[in-house]
Amino acid sequence: MVSGSGVCAKRVVIDGRHHMLGRLASIVAKELLNGQKVVLVRSEEICISGGIVRQKMKYMRFL
Repeated sequence: MVSGSGVCAKRVVIDGRHHMLGRLASIVAKELLNGQKVVLVRSEEICISGGIVRQKMKYMRFL
């Protein structure tokens, strides 16, 4: 299906199970910039690497 702007308006379904957070985020961002609709399933099983203390500090700064 091609929309008026020439961009394919197809829905992309991505399984987040056992994928690294940063790499998956870059894939999703690229699809969104291309005008695709993205559905991410099983996002609770995404892997987060790095030290637990560092991750907690990042999370606390985010809040």
